[in-house]
Amino acid sequence: MRKIKEKTQKKSDAAQGTTRFHAMLAFLRYNIIGRFISIVLLITLILTLNTLLATNDLEKFALITGIELVIIMVASWTWFLIKRNSNHDSDIE
Repeated sequence: MRKIKEKTQKKSDAAQGTTRFHAMLAFLRYNIIGRFISIVLLITLILTLNTLLATNDLEKFALITGIELVIIMVASWTWFLIKRNSNHDSDIE
């Protein structure tokens, strides 16, 4: 009887851990504060990696950051245009 209770307790603990993780992911994705926190952490991580790669050279840091900004701009415009065209096609039908 005791083994059955221990197994069910372990299963409930594992399920509780996954639901907390899922709740945190849902908070980061669907809440405006969570999105803001995610964006700030992502920008901080990218700038930290740029600083490490630049090895204390300001020109190299600016070049790496500029290339990343251009890539982000092109990707976001592409995503925006694809999303806009897919919504337009579904409105016509």
